[in-house]
Parts: sequence; C-alpha cells; structure tokens
Amino acid sequence: MTDNTIIHGDCVSGMSLWGGQADLVLTDPPYNISVDNNFHTMRGRHGIDFGDWDKGFDLTGWIPSAVSRLKPGGSIIIFNAWRNMGEIATALENCGCLVKEMIQWQKTNPMPRNRDRLYVTACEFAIWATNGKGWTFNRQRETYENTIFKYPIVSAKQRVHPTQKPVELLQDLIAIHSNPGDLVLDPFAGSGSTLVAARNLGRRYLGFEVDETFYRAACSRLGDCVSDAS
Repeated sequence: MTDNTIIHGDCVSGMSLWGGQADLVLTDPPYNISVDNNFHTMRGRHGIDFGDWDKGFDLTGWIPSAVSRLKPGGSIIIFNAWRNMGEIATALENCGCLVKEMIQWQKTNPMPRNRDRLYVTACEFAIWATNGKGWTFNRQRETYENTIFKYPIVSAKQRVHPTQKPVELLQDLIAIHSNPGDLVLDPFAGSGSTLVAARNLGRRYLGFEVDETFYRAACSRLGDCVSDAS
C-alpha cells in the first residue's frame, strides 16, 4: 500500500493493513441526516436525502483506527452535522486526543428552504483534535487565524459527490495543519477532493472509499487507482 493513491475498500480494514502514519487526518464521513424529501424537483439540489450510504452509519466506530494511524502531535479534522459533534468529540477524547476547536464552513450560496418557517442551512462544521501536544499550526492570515471559512457550495455541474466539499476549503485546512511533504489521510475519500487538495499543496496522500462509483470518480480526478484493500 503506497502513498499518493486511493484504495477501493473499507477504511477500517484498510487502515489495519497500512503500516504508515499520517500527519493529518482530514475527512468527511456520512452524517446520518438523510431523510425522504421532494427536493429532487429542484434543479441541481439533492436536499437532505443523499442516499443509502448516509443512513445507519456508525459515526464513531472508525475513529480508533484513524487515531492509531495518526502520528504523535498530528491533527484530525472531521466534518459532520452539528448534532453529532458531542458524540464524535467524546470518541476522540476516549482515544486520547485533545479536542481543540470547532471549525465552521459558511456557505456563500446555501441551499434554499421554506423561508417562512425555517432558517437556511448556511453552515457546516468540523471538529479539530490533536494526538497529543506538538501539533502543526501554520497561520495563513496577517492577524489571527479564526475558525470561519467562507466558500460556495460546489456547483451541480462540477459536483461528482452530493456532499462534495470545495477543494479551496480543504486546501486552507491542509495548509494550516500540515507541512509540505506530510501525509494526509482521508478514510472517507468520496470523489477525492481532500486528496486533490493535498496533491495541489505538495503533500502526500492516502484515501479509502468503499463506494465504487465515487472511487472511480476519484481515480479519474487523481489519475491513479488501486483495486482493492481486502
């Protein structure tokens, strides 16, 4: 199992076979928020029914495996729904991690909702924790670095995965929490956006993706392919 690739297979079994360690784990696992809705009638909108892959997912069972592959002082950043963050934070602490901060992605073009009855969902969140002390933090702004990052949702024409994150957002996080030549691990690589961002910034990368359609899309974006992690 080599660097700079994506593996088609389950991340827990795959990480157990991988003998390396990551400087940064940056990932966007399923949120378990999908429900049936009629948003499919709106062009380019998936609404909140992303598919069966986002239903019944074990939110924290993979975390011990990921932390075991994280270098001392390495960072782990996990995107998820705000309602799941307490459970994820507890799982990270149970693995010996130090929970540092909540990161906020503010969407400049949020998906519309019933404006007379609901707030528009204009933010997504990620939790940042470290595997002990000595973490990397490369300030990018002239003053203080803050936890708010503003980017639009990836357009329907460009989007391969229904919950695809902007590469620019991921590049910001990778630049702050890793150094050139470091290894970035994404256990839930989807269409490969984290891996593309890592490559763009001169980092090594390794990803796992169990869904074949998304795996093939990531291979196309990255130009490499490993057939199976099993």
